[in-house]
Amino acid sequence: MSTRRADLDQIDRKILNRLQRDSRITNADLATEVGTSPASCLRRVRRLRETGYIEREIVLVNPDKVGSRLVTITEARLNSHDRKGRDEAIRLIRNIPEVIILYNVTGSRDLLFVSVFTDMADFERTIAEPLSVVPQIQSINSYFAIKTIKFEPHIHFDETR
Repeated sequence: MSTRRADLDQIDRKILNRLQRDSRITNADLATEVGTSPASCLRRVRRLRETGYIEREIVLVNPDKVGSRLVTITEARLNSHDRKGRDEAIRLIRNIPEVIILYNVTGSRDLLFVSVFTDMADFERTIAEPLSVVPQIQSINSYFAIKTIKFEPHIHFDETR
């Protein structure tokens, strides 16, 4: 059974906002911050996990520290919109380890994806050259990030209601 967002109360929303900023916070500190007891907080976090609000917890690696400084946003237009061709193009792109986000989108392009590379040669070798010969892909258009202005990969919940 799926739980609707309307089922979240103010404390649940505070918990989700706080855990998205730092999931390593202790249960006692989290309880204090959101205004509940540690036992209640622990039950709430478990319920949020069990009902799918908390899908998974991950570590964000600093790209500069590991030499992955080139962030690319690439649009792909497919030759056909049949399910088989689209699914094959998605499978190919999804299997590129450097692709960190992949969307099927509306508009003049069909797929949009974000990738992280060490340099332009790495991008050419991994994206530009291989995808230019994929029969399902008509064209790709890439953008290269100059500077990260905002990177906050979390969903904000209104804590006032």
